[in-house]
Amino acid sequence: MSSSTSEDTIAAIATPHGRGGVAIVRISGCNALLVAKKITGITPKPRHAYFRPFLQNGETVDEGVVIFFPAPHSYTGEDVLELQGHAGNIQPQRVLSAVLSCPGIRQANPGEFTRRAFMNGKMDLTAAEAVEDLISAGSESAAKAAMASLDGAFARDMQKLSDQITSFRVKLEGCLDFPEEHEDFFDSGKAVTELKQIQALACEAKLKASQGLKLTEGAKIVLSGAPNAGKSSLLNALSGTERAIVTNIPGTTRDLLTADIEINGVPVTITDTAGIRDTPSDEIEAIGIRKAVSALKQADLVVLMIDGSVAPEPDLLKKISDLKELKSQILIAISKSDLPQNPQTTSQLNCKELSSIPKLQISVKTSDGLLSLRKKLSESLGIIPIEGVYSARSRHLSALNDCIEALTRAFQILEIGDLVLCAQEMKLAQDSLGMITGKVSSDDLLGKIFSTFCIGK
Repeated sequence: MSSSTSEDTIAAIATPHGRGGVAIVRISGCNALLVAKKITGITPKPRHAYFRPFLQNGETVDEGVVIFFPAPHSYTGEDVLELQGHAGNIQPQRVLSAVLSCPGIRQANPGEFTRRAFMNGKMDLTAAEAVEDLISAGSESAAKAAMASLDGAFARDMQKLSDQITSFRVKLEGCLDFPEEHEDFFDSGKAVTELKQIQALACEAKLKASQGLKLTEGAKIVLSGAPNAGKSSLLNALSGTERAIVTNIPGTTRDLLTADIEINGVPVTITDTAGIRDTPSDEIEAIGIRKAVSALKQADLVVLMIDGSVAPEPDLLKKISDLKELKSQILIAISKSDLPQNPQTTSQLNCKELSSIPKLQISVKTSDGLLSLRKKLSESLGIIPIEGVYSARSRHLSALNDCIEALTRAFQILEIGDLVLCAQEMKLAQDSLGMITGKVSSDDLLGKIFSTFCIGK
């Protein structure tokens, strides 16, 4: 809404729609107590629970619990009122309509409650984004990482790194203004040592964030290969369900089939594609092949299934070359290892052109090699179990990369003794960290971040 301002009192349903035990309508802003008086007939004391009817024009639209949280000790840092009534598809909307009929109240925009919490200093951007990450967590590990960010682990690492950069910049400025400082800090080699420590700290933060990004966004694995190579059987085996129809008839899979699994705590979507061949049997299979090619372009890892028991495809090396151009990781899974292996296929897979691509043999029928496959999938996706992982997003990783690049340039400049340019690069590195926590931000950035939140957050 173009007329919306941060001074407005806002309201929204803060719980999911549908059947349930309780639905909460949340109100935040200076008119929250006026809403309480008009809807419930009382002015509640802070942090006291009252059971009251919820009224609109004298009619009871619901009944439930009323709680008031005064500023600044609330989620948003403003006066906050919660009306906790009956859940369902209709009742919460009736209560919200009653609230919105009060003067000076408007519907909250997506993420506006959390945005106000950020603007009022209740949390930094890493914690604000962690709220959304916690809600949408696809695994227990992702939820733990989001809680770590919400508790401030990410922000503390960024503050520690920023503090060290500040200290370094202060000493650089001292070198420029006072000759004795130049001798003690730069000429003695302390500057080089400290900058290396800062670089190491930044790289450690990037490693945690990169793992957190995998937890937040998950990973995409696409199964590719010729028809009847065993892709559908592998999808069923990895997911533990009969997601795909398995037959001996080539071209059975016509559309994309997906299954969600976890690999070392990281949510992974596995996609089974139509077998790619030059002469599809009909237009439906041709559409499936086009979808398969599109899925391959978005994959983090392509598992190329090759039936080791039959003669090799005549254009196998070309297909693998085409996959390499997609710049996704490639893993070759040699299927049907329980059957006698074709010597020509074995020879081609051991050729020099394929020596750099990891390979392993599996048999879905006997489960042979499936445990090793999961381990290899984890390695190929770069999933590393490390301590202190916090949830992160692509923009965080991009900012950390910018910080590390600036630190690298600063180190190169430091070696030639230009302290002025070195100081400028250190400032750029620190500004990149500020983009993560929100100390350096723009309205466009904030709008993009909070627009992904649900209305009641």
